[in-house]
Amino acid sequence: MGQYNNNYPLVLLSGWNGWGEHDSIDAKGQFPYWNFFTSGDLIAHLEEKGFEVFHPSLGPWNSGWDRACILWAYLFGGRVDYGKVHSEKYNHARYGRVYPGVLKDLGQEGPHKKINIFGHSFGGPAVKEIANIFVNGSEEERAGTPADELSPLFEGGHGNLIHSVHTLSGVNNGTALASMFGKRGAKIFYDVVLGINTVIGDTPLMRGVDLMTQQWGIMPEVEDITGWNWRSPFAKAAEIRNYNRNDGFDHVMHEMQVEVVQTEINPNQKEGGTVYYFAQRAAGTIKGPGGFGFPGPKMNPMAFVVAPVTSAMTRLLAPRIQKYVPERGEEYLEKWGPNDGFVNLMGLSAPIGAPQEDGTWEMDSFKPGIWYNMPVEFHDHMCWNGMGMMKKELFRVWDQITDLCRRLPDGESVG
Repeated sequence: MGQYNNNYPLVLLSGWNGWGEHDSIDAKGQFPYWNFFTSGDLIAHLEEKGFEVFHPSLGPWNSGWDRACILWAYLFGGRVDYGKVHSEKYNHARYGRVYPGVLKDLGQEGPHKKINIFGHSFGGPAVKEIANIFVNGSEEERAGTPADELSPLFEGGHGNLIHSVHTLSGVNNGTALASMFGKRGAKIFYDVVLGINTVIGDTPLMRGVDLMTQQWGIMPEVEDITGWNWRSPFAKAAEIRNYNRNDGFDHVMHEMQVEVVQTEINPNQKEGGTVYYFAQRAAGTIKGPGGFGFPGPKMNPMAFVVAPVTSAMTRLLAPRIQKYVPERGEEYLEKWGPNDGFVNLMGLSAPIGAPQEDGTWEMDSFKPGIWYNMPVEFHDHMCWNGMGMMKKELFRVWDQITDLCRRLPDGESVG
């Protein structure tokens, strides 16, 4: 399939409700995110193939923007800066924790010249936002922040640091399952979720999975937790109201809703001319009467149960969703009907309106600056991190993708 041109590091980002290398359930091998009920350790496999692999904890409920800011500090070191304008606009603290930096030489000639970034589930929208800010920065932050305070992240011009972007069943266009909640349902859901976070947020449980809601004032840093300090679920009611005041951007549930993605997120993102973009897709449903997607035999139990709900919501919410997407009638059912259990096939494809083509694994060359919709895996939402897959199958999928990363020439060299 061609010679290797590089061996750039891999950065793997978890999805909604996900965790990473800083969480003890992952670090101690108790329940690694990238080895989900399989006999194969994906991280070890990729390292055996010669890759440097990083899988940071970015917070299970953090927005795409906040994850981008955390990742910048994680890579280069320093204190997380969520942006002066952003933090004031969305009601949370500007600064977060300090990181030592895992790739301080990122961007220099050699093996750390670039990185390949992978985002699973909501990690997909996060990767889209990360690439967008790296490439374009933020005009709002540049205009509203004193020059000597501005984070280099918001200056933009860092697209050369990213070799390729891969969304793995990423919620790139939204999903009917999230749209089902609407604005009110999303707020109620996070009233409950963040209420639970309040109860357990100052206890050692946070060492297992750090929920990383510190910028909202809902919990302390994990290293500052000294005992089992249980709290009332209403102790942080004001802070939770601040989170839920955002009914679009900077609220993870809203950032997965079709109507929000198509009006507030995708139109404000622009691809970088030297970055390769790939939508890695899965759909495990079987087409039934009227285009209804029934769960298929390769779906894990969780996806098997949820898939009919996603299918039902796709049909029930069709009048609302079709206000924001170009598909109508039979075309809508054909493209949005199949799902991976949690995300519609069109929802996890390349962003609507972005430059895009269909890609195959047999292609000799790819162009930077455009999205490629890669062949659909007949599986479910969790196949990318191994749930319901045999080790051989999981490694096949990842070997295919990572071999492609190595074969791609630097985007700057492609005329």
